[in-house]
Amino acid sequence: MQFVLKAILIITIILTVSACSRLQFPWVYRIYIQQGNFIEEDMVEQLEVGMTPEQVRFIMGNPLVADTFHPDRWDYYFTLKRGQKQINEYHFQVFFQDGKLDYWQGSYNEAKVKGSATAELNKGIRKEIEKQQIKSEKGEAMDKPTKEEDKPEQKETTPLEEARQPS
Repeated sequence: MQFVLKAILIITIILTVSACSRLQFPWVYRIYIQQGNFIEEDMVEQLEVGMTPEQVRFIMGNPLVADTFHPDRWDYYFTLKRGQKQINEYHFQVFFQDGKLDYWQGSYNEAKVKGSATAELNKGIRKEIEKQQIKSEKGEAMDKPTKEEDKPEQKETTPLEEARQPS
């Protein structure tokens, strides 16, 4: 009988002590947890001094924190975690004075997205400039394409696109 009681006591102690520890299994998937407003460089570039709060809200989204004691300051937070490990954290603040955007400060995602339209446009412009530099170095006429594939593509433009193009 005493042997059974000792065995139960030892098993209880082992289970109690092991319950306090954390087991980490390598095959357990830990999800990415994104919280807050994801602020990109494009959004910050659109901000201009003198904008109304509605315009700022349209560009940046609703602030995560609208402080009661500081109504002229909007706080945008962003965190990205995987399990217990924090990967990214940004804090961006927008300040208003007399109902107009006064200034902003903080950190945000400055990395350009590889597939974004701006990145693709810049990539195409760089390729075209490199082609023209190579042609000018070889002494070829820049306005006369020699091959069919070197000819620039002709695309139809709408009146709206024509109005947007600088003259």
